[in-house]
Amino acid sequence: MKLTEGQLWTRLNDLLVGRGVEVGEDLPGAELVVSEEGREVFRAALGRHARRDDDPAVVWIRPLVASTTTSANLPAFDLTIVRRRALEITAAHAAGDGLDLELVSGQRARVQPARGVELAVLQDFDTWMTTLTTAQRAAVDALDHD
Repeated sequence: MKLTEGQLWTRLNDLLVGRGVEVGEDLPGAELVVSEEGREVFRAALGRHARRDDDPAVVWIRPLVASTTTSANLPAFDLTIVRRRALEITAAHAAGDGLDLELVSGQRARVQPARGVELAVLQDFDTWMTTLTTAQRAAVDALDHD
């Protein structure tokens, strides 16, 4: 089913916060899988925040691609590595438990519930976010600079 801009935004946010996904005691979230010519070229957990651009075809996300370091025995992330990224979308479709996106680049992206390693990285990111001040968390969530 092809989605409108509003439906895309609602479904994306539902996936990012894990709304409607049961994974036991883990707090669910989303991962991004990008493919090109039918082959997976990228996979990463997604931070729990997204931002619409002035151009309605552009959505900003934060793929969590880097492994964490530790600070005071807690996970830590370097925002110069886990930078915001833009998805330039030409079409969006609801597909099972996920969201299929056609990108301007010709690649296809799927946002789906995070599992396995990606879910563990997301949980580490969630823990790291709790170590930030309110202002720092707001800046990370805003996705308006790196």
